[in-house]
Amino acid sequence: MKRCGLICLILMLAITLPASAAQKSVHLLTLDWEPYVGARMPGNGYTAEIVSRAFTKAGYAVKISFHPWDAAMAIAARGEADGIFPAYHEKGREAHFLFSRAFAESPLGLCRRRYFQTQSPTGVSDRSGIDIQFVTDPRIDPTQALMDLKAYRFGVVKGYANTPEFDAADFLSKVTATSDEDNMAHLLRDRVHLIVIDRYVARNILVKKFPWHSDKIEFMHPPLQVKKLYLAVAKAADAAEQKLRDFNAGLAILIEDGILEKLTHQYGF
Repeated sequence: MKRCGLICLILMLAITLPASAAQKSVHLLTLDWEPYVGARMPGNGYTAEIVSRAFTKAGYAVKISFHPWDAAMAIAARGEADGIFPAYHEKGREAHFLFSRAFAESPLGLCRRRYFQTQSPTGVSDRSGIDIQFVTDPRIDPTQALMDLKAYRFGVVKGYANTPEFDAADFLSKVTATSDEDNMAHLLRDRVHLIVIDRYVARNILVKKFPWHSDKIEFMHPPLQVKKLYLAVAKAADAAEQKLRDFNAGLAILIEDGILEKLTHQYGF
């Protein structure tokens, strides 16, 4: 009789435990934004590893799906997924999202075609590109720095938040692309003079997609802004505040154990 009762208990646990575990899960949306995150990267990349490990520490099963960024934000805002990453914390997003503790940084700035000037033996000067420079340091006066460059066309990606000053700069001519890769292609084809892009993303695209042009593009210093990267939990998601607390708790463990620092070095950031 006791043996029968024990067998029944084991069978009940076998049935109920997976169901309980399945209830503590999180579905997150992201984009292909290498080297930070990518569907073809091992472990889906740097930020995906951080987010997945933090939630795993908090006892969650993690599902990650890839979408264009503007679609990912819209889907999550409707509560059809639990959140998005890696996200900039922009005030306009606070209506739909709760933001975690920051876990990485993104140096966001401008890329231009590299300016070359060489002197031939015959004394003829050969130039390539336009010598575009900051007149005003964007760290001191970001709006004036952009105003100084208003004669040029800027490439931007649809759905991306840039800096507040850039996004408010209606005096700039902006050409929209569907991705960072398309944005870089616009620059290489002279459709635009400058593009707004993360420094590491620009380097990754040039190395992997346009290696024969890698010496033609350069990142302008200083960056417009060094942005923090966050998990954004959708307010419409079930138990949104609890998921945010659990993620932050898991992230704190990664920091305390040195895992976050190890991942940062491992991925070259």
